[in-house]
Amino acid sequence: MAGSSCDTVLALVSGLPAAGKTTLVKHLVANGSTRLRLYERISFDDLYGQVASEDAGSKRVEFDPEQWKACQREMVAQVTRRLEGQKVAVRSNCTTPQLVLLVDDNFQYRSQRKRFFQLATDMNFGFAILYVNVPVEICRERNVNRNKGARVPDEVFQRMVAVFEPPNGDQNPWDVNTFELDGTADASDIEESMNTLVQQVENELKERRLLIVEKEKEEAQQHRDGLATQQSVLHRVDLQLRQWISAQLQNEIVLSRGIPKAQLASQLNQRRKRFLESMKRSPSDIADRLQSEATEQVVVSLVLRFQQQQE
Repeated sequence: MAGSSCDTVLALVSGLPAAGKTTLVKHLVANGSTRLRLYERISFDDLYGQVASEDAGSKRVEFDPEQWKACQREMVAQVTRRLEGQKVAVRSNCTTPQLVLLVDDNFQYRSQRKRFFQLATDMNFGFAILYVNVPVEICRERNVNRNKGARVPDEVFQRMVAVFEPPNGDQNPWDVNTFELDGTADASDIEESMNTLVQQVENELKERRLLIVEKEKEEAQQHRDGLATQQSVLHRVDLQLRQWISAQLQNEIVLSRGIPKAQLASQLNQRRKRFLESMKRSPSDIADRLQSEATEQVVVSLVLRFQQQQE
């Protein structure tokens, strides 16, 4: 049974050509959606085929690396737009069904999967990989028997087999939430597998959000501690300045300069207040000093700065 969470899940469907990815994804889109969960599909092959048709009419074109890169960029753009739209929809309506966005491609490179993982993480969405792991021989035979328009050239197929980097959660954090299918599962097994995978992703997402909250709390506490330390420094500077001013008012050499004692006391205290206010307006000055100096050293240096300003 599909979950009731509104948390969006970005799911990559990975595997060799002719592994059965598209059949699986189309089944989920057609039969897996419920009132609580919506499956949608974005397919690289559809994008590539559309561009190829526009460029060459009805002719079959050879594999074009630059066209492949352009379609990869367009697929990322389409996924981003859909996820941004879902975020707006969820924000405005809490009853919006959970979106499981299935991205149908080979994803033979770990860097491709990492790009989408970062996208999902940045948008605070769940991320998963459905890896359709079918033996190379079977995939190759299926590919040979495909219609000409859907068939991958054998040299391209062989090259993909050579470079394919299967999801590995032990090595790559973006591959952790991977569910592997061998291509023999029936419809009910596929839907149950997706339920299991989505639940796993939701649990991981909750943990990730808790870590973010804890980090924010820790940073807030550090900020409060820093402010408290700065206040402590200013308080100690104030006390020492008051003591210094009292000593100045008792100093015969200072008093012999001809300034009445009451006037001198007023001048020094006004300077003390302005000095402390300037320190309050520049908290980064104290914070920067505290990074490399002990609190007592900071207090002494600030008192010395005030005294030198009077000379």
